[in-house]
Amino acid sequence: MKKSILAIAVVAASIAAPAAIAAPTVYGNIHLSISDQDTKNDIDMESNTSAIGVKGSEDLGDGMKAIYKAEWQADIADGGSNGAGTSALTKRDQFVGLKGGMGTVKFGTMSSNYKQKGGKVDSLYRTRLEGRGMLHTQSRLHNGRDINRGRITNAVQYASPKMGGIQLVANATFSNNENETTGVGVRYATKTFMAYLDWIDTIPGGASIATGDTESAVKVGGKFKSKAFHVAGQFESAEDVTGYDYIHVNAGFKINKNNSVQVTAGQASHVTNSAADTQSFAVAFNHKLSKMTNVYVGYGDKSSDTVALEDDILTFGIKKKF
Repeated sequence: MKKSILAIAVVAASIAAPAAIAAPTVYGNIHLSISDQDTKNDIDMESNTSAIGVKGSEDLGDGMKAIYKAEWQADIADGGSNGAGTSALTKRDQFVGLKGGMGTVKFGTMSSNYKQKGGKVDSLYRTRLEGRGMLHTQSRLHNGRDINRGRITNAVQYASPKMGGIQLVANATFSNNENETTGVGVRYATKTFMAYLDWIDTIPGGASIATGDTESAVKVGGKFKSKAFHVAGQFESAEDVTGYDYIHVNAGFKINKNNSVQVTAGQASHVTNSAADTQSFAVAFNHKLSKMTNVYVGYGDKSSDTVALEDDILTFGIKKKF
């Protein structure tokens, strides 16, 4: 009898235990656009950070959770067969971590503190009109993985609990290199307002003009939003890393529930060569077909005293989330 009771208890425990593990969430998006860009002299279809991923958590008790995420960018347009030796799937954020009352710590590959808020002040983020792209109103520190880019590998990142709307984020890489990437940022957020200050010291390389070991950048930004509109801006001093200071301003205006106009304007000022300065703007009309699907059309222009730096683009896109 005792063995039967024990057997029943073991079976019950084995059934109940997985209840603490939330079912993995599979998510992603397919985002394609057709664009006519002046410097490319052709009309191209491109995939704009289309991605697929899985994420989830496990309740460890006492207010502690194990968290994980594995995401890949998918080249939906070319399928990795564009003749450039690229892969159809490339790594994005992939990490494991712990979350509790003392904050969240993550290990792996993830967006740096510096990159995180760039998309929050750009309603045209992940389109051909984004500030970190052709417009050049945000630095390459907001881009993906590579030297002097925004996604850090072999990294540990800590985010504090929010206290009075204030949160601290810090990260460092451990890649067995003489030079590693470190960064720290502070954020303040309410339902209608957000502000942030971020600093990063990154690996020398790329187009860096810095001397010695100084390879740092700093930025400050914010956003105000209401039901009818939002306005956002960011100033970035990345002279040591990219040679430029950046001003990025973005706004969005809702026409009605499903239609809106998005606008970006800004400039990149070179620290030593004014002929390399650029001034840019973009405007787009966005139409929501549902909460998960939207289409848009937009135009962007980048001007400069140097003709070779000038560019413009007309783009039409569709995005489906799942």
